[in-house]
Amino acid sequence: MNERSTPALPEAARAADPRALLASRKHTLIFLLICAAITVTSAMNAGHTSAAQAPPRATQILWLYGFLIVLEWLWVRFVARGMRRQGRLIGEFFGQRWATPSAVASDLLYAALAFALIYGLAFADSRLWPHGTNPDNPLLPAIPAGLVGISVWLGLSVSAGICEEIVFRGYLQRQLAAITGKPRLAIVAQAILFGIAHGYEGVHAVVFIVVYGLVLGGLAAWRGNIRAGIWEHAVWDILAGLGFI
Repeated sequence: MNERSTPALPEAARAADPRALLASRKHTLIFLLICAAITVTSAMNAGHTSAAQAPPRATQILWLYGFLIVLEWLWVRFVARGMRRQGRLIGEFFGQRWATPSAVASDLLYAALAFALIYGLAFADSRLWPHGTNPDNPLLPAIPAGLVGISVWLGLSVSAGICEEIVFRGYLQRQLAAITGKPRLAIVAQAILFGIAHGYEGVHAVVFIVVYGLVLGGLAAWRGNIRAGIWEHAVWDILAGLGFI
C-alpha cells in the first residue's frame, strides 16, 4: 500500500504505542535548544553569585519567583502546543482514573517511597562525598519568610513539581524513547538534561539532581504516569526551600 494512503492511527492507538512520537522532531530540537540555553545561562552563573549580588529586597525576590512561575507554565504550554499538532495531549502523562481515592492513595505511597529513597541517597552523599560550602543559589538567596513570601514559594514549588515532571519525565523522556527506541537511554538522557539545567547550583548539586532525575524517571517509566513524581517533586522543593532538608 502506498505510504501516503495509509490512514493515520487513531489518537488512542498513538497514545498506547510507545513508538509513536509525542510531537515533531523539529519541536524536540527546539526543546533541546531551550535546554541548551538554560544550561549555558546556568553555567555562566555557577559559582559567581554571592549574598551581595542577591536581590536586596523581599519584593524583588517575590517578583523573581513570580517570573519563574510564569516561565514554568510557558514551558508546559510550549510542550502542549507541540503535542496537539501531533494529535496528542499532556493528559496522557497522568493516566486514567487518577482522581479516584485509591489512585491518590497509591500515588502518595509511591511518592513517599521515592522521597525516602532520594533522601537516603542525599544522606549517604553527604557522608561519602565531603564537600565545602555550595555556591549561593541565585534563585533562593534566603529562606522565604512571612505569609506572602511562603505563599509565593509554595506556588513556585507546586508549579515546578507539576511543570517539570510534565516537561522532563512526561514529554522529554517519552519522546526520546520513541525516537531512539531505547527507554532506558531516554531515562538517563532526561536526567542529565534536568541536572545540568541546574548548573547555577554547582557541580556537586548537578550530580545529585541527575540522580534525582533518574529516580523519578524510573518511577514514571515503571508506573506509566508522572503523578507520584509530581507529589514527590513539589513536596521536596517546598521542604528544601523552607530549610527543612
